[in-house]
Amino acid sequence: MRLAVLFALVAASAALVAASAALPPALAEAAPPLQQLRDGVDPRDVECRGGMELVVRPPSDPACVRQSSVGTMEERGWVHVPRPAGGPDPAPAPAVIPGDLVSGAYSPGPYAVGVQPNFVYDEGRPFDEWGSKYKSDEYQELLARITASGQPSTVVTNVYYPSPPSGSPVERPAAFHPSPLQAAAAGGDRHTVLDLHMGNAKLAADNQVAKDPSHEYQSFVGAPLADGAFPLVVMIHGLGGDLLTWNQAAEHLASHGYVVATLAYTSDSTRTPVFEDPGAPFASASSREELDAAYALRSQETGPRVFANFLGMMYGFEGEVGPGMMPDPSELTARPGGGLEAGRMMADLFEQRTNDLGSVIREMSVLAGPGPECSEALGGDDLCGFFEGSVDMENVGVMGHSLGSMTTQSALAFLPEVDTAVAFNNGMPSRWEPFGGFPDSSGDPGMPDGVPRDIMFVIGSDDYFVHTVFREIHMRWFEMAGGDVSETYPLEIERAWPTADDPQPVARAAYDRALGAKALVTFRDQGHGNATDDVMGADRPGFMSEGARVPLEPGAPPEKYQALGWVSDDGGDVFLPHQMRNYLVKAWFDWQLKGDDSQRGAILDHPFEIGITRILSEGVAP
Repeated sequence: MRLAVLFALVAASAALVAASAALPPALAEAAPPLQQLRDGVDPRDVECRGGMELVVRPPSDPACVRQSSVGTMEERGWVHVPRPAGGPDPAPAPAVIPGDLVSGAYSPGPYAVGVQPNFVYDEGRPFDEWGSKYKSDEYQELLARITASGQPSTVVTNVYYPSPPSGSPVERPAAFHPSPLQAAAAGGDRHTVLDLHMGNAKLAADNQVAKDPSHEYQSFVGAPLADGAFPLVVMIHGLGGDLLTWNQAAEHLASHGYVVATLAYTSDSTRTPVFEDPGAPFASASSREELDAAYALRSQETGPRVFANFLGMMYGFEGEVGPGMMPDPSELTARPGGGLEAGRMMADLFEQRTNDLGSVIREMSVLAGPGPECSEALGGDDLCGFFEGSVDMENVGVMGHSLGSMTTQSALAFLPEVDTAVAFNNGMPSRWEPFGGFPDSSGDPGMPDGVPRDIMFVIGSDDYFVHTVFREIHMRWFEMAGGDVSETYPLEIERAWPTADDPQPVARAAYDRALGAKALVTFRDQGHGNATDDVMGADRPGFMSEGARVPLEPGAPPEKYQALGWVSDDGGDVFLPHQMRNYLVKAWFDWQLKGDDSQRGAILDHPFEIGITRILSEGVAP
């Protein structure tokens, strides 16, 4: 059986662009499905020529496949979106909830939101050390040119912050709820998708969320900073993510009195505008054509490279890897020590990610200091003086999704500046822990200690993506190939089969090992990316998406289900995963970073009875 697992692992936009050149003539007449969605076409109206059908992997990856392949794709977690014979059906009505229990769960904060882009440089580290070890020869040649230019480690960030409000709400479509944030009192234009890509229109047009590059958000570029000192929260994307992953979440938290930095990792983000700072050595020494070629190569070297390395390390597989081009696991042979080697690769990736995160936090500390000292340290950075005295560096939190979730756990163990974290949809496997593993004070090598500070995990009840990665590629395949599964997951609790009460055993193991106050929250009928801002349908009231249930018995086929998304109450239509996310994140950080002890109870006494199935907690209840 050929499992095209990469469909479920890698952001699909780059693959679809590459595949479009090879389409048969009949299909070539239609725009790629991602482009049609970006142009505002309803998924049910997306045109697939040549007798093909549209399938979508929630949250946001569309593809046109042959009719004979639809059933296979559905088994792998994709959703078939048939075109209605008589035109599009009316959008299904959201679930109705009496009263205003959901829309009243939280409201926009008292501040408008400003945003400033920033490039963070770390002169003591190379541009992409992980890439120099694990990426292709072609990419390493690019890294050699970048190094020769004098370009050090570079991380692109957007910094969101509270701004004095004008008293007028930001214009938003009437269907959206909760109410929009307030406009900034003075200065700044509305933030756009193009701004998130630092003006690079091509990168902006290739984004994952099917939005036009001119799409506006609720923050204002360069708006004035409100008075006060605000806690810092850094938000981190997963493999193949970018600056789009947490935009609305960052705006919401900033409106409640936080400085929020979102970042794009040079190691593994797909579309980070890392060469758009004209003062950067590589950018200033290169033509536009050279920079475009560098971006194209970087895009190819994110998710596909990670999984090609896994296959090479664990199985000695050297064939081409890509959508529909994964090997037959029954034909693989485990390499002795391959699981350990693959674990070391991931530990090295988390080490670089954690170091990059530390660079961003240290940069924010410098920007928060006196302007003259900042200018001396950063060489006259334009932001020096802007954030002076406005960032409370004694209270720092991090938040991440997927690979970013695991990075937050690493940060709590190895960055002393970080006080607390919120981790969405993944636990750190013990074999992947950086720097040789977390300290083990228990003396039990079978159950090393986990993160030493307070953390909230949030997972989906049916994260088929995580199940595929951990149970299929890293466990079942390895066992089939004759390997020792303890090489990949040494803890028995990590190897447990999912149950309704424990849908993500690796996340549960990470929760059990954590040493501080902790919570493990399960969202009902949710997959891998529903809580992020690049989930499909979050800006289309009534949009319904399907997912694949995690099988609760070995060998059971995945069952399709309707993902819980849009709901309606007296306050209007609400995209529930984002409502729950914003409520929990604000409550956690208000308790942890602002010292509001009442918010401990708010986490447990939440209003989302239809959306949150279970909360495990230790040290959280008042």
